Amino acid sequence: MPHYAPLKVAETFRVLETLYPGRIDLGLGRAAGADPKTTAALMPGPKAYPLEVFPQQVQLLTQFLEDSTGLEAETGGFPADHPYRGIHASPMGPGIPEMWLLGSGGDSAIHAAQFGLSYCYAHFINPDAPSQAFAAYRQHFRPSRSLSSPRAAMGVSVLVADTEEDARRISASRNLWVLWLMQGKPGAFPSIEDALSYPYTDEERAIIEGIEARGMTGTPEQVRSRLLALAGEHDVEEFAVVTITYDHEDRIRSYELLAEAFALDEAA
Repeated sequence: MPHYAPLKVAETFRVLETLYPGRIDLGLGRAAGADPKTTAALMPGPKAYPLEVFPQQVQLLTQFLEDSTGLEAETGGFPADHPYRGIHASPMGPGIPEMWLLGSGGDSAIHAAQFGLSYCYAHFINPDAPSQAFAAYRQHFRPSRSLSSPRAAMGVSVLVADTEEDARRISASRNLWVLWLMQGKPGAFPSIEDALSYPYTDEERAIIEGIEARGMTGTPEQVRSRLLALAGEHDVEEFAVVTITYDHEDRIRSYELLAEAFALDEAA
């Protein structure tokens, strides 16, 4: 959200919702998602949307989306005396994209609860605090027009291969890339060969162990077991899965194996 005006986001997702009704999720994030120089370049003006105004951005976005349904002020959208009353996110229509707020800590959980939004915890960023975040979300949840009770998900880093050895080998390039990001020297995604031959220091190997702990890497059965354990522990309804690999074929294969492990191909 720091990079966009709420009306712009509302109109983009109104178009998607109109083209594919009932199939669109609108995911909201507060983090800039880049280094300071890139963040500054992405913003429409100097510090145009500081993090402090994130709750106001979410509120405006929600109001624009609700107002685009054409409902009266009592059921959503802008009140009669609001300066934005009469500004509609086009195209107008009956549906509203399902809204999720992504976060890796307590602040985002509270924001999601206050606005009555679904909440997705970023386990792939911070695997250490989901219990506190979900507890805060459920404790402070306020029903909204689109969501009557808390709905939780978890964003997870997953890499699945036919064997555990293959999964570990493929994940080496991702681990090195994340290490570089953490060291403040982002670069091109390394090949598996470059990652395996990289001269790691003892300190870097310790960091790599922490990076590996953020995600689930292994065979379909191993990853399925870990995901089910997480779902049961934190009472989440679904996972948003991100898989990053050097070779695209490995990424596609990982998704195929994961889908097969959960019988999603049969459900389709």
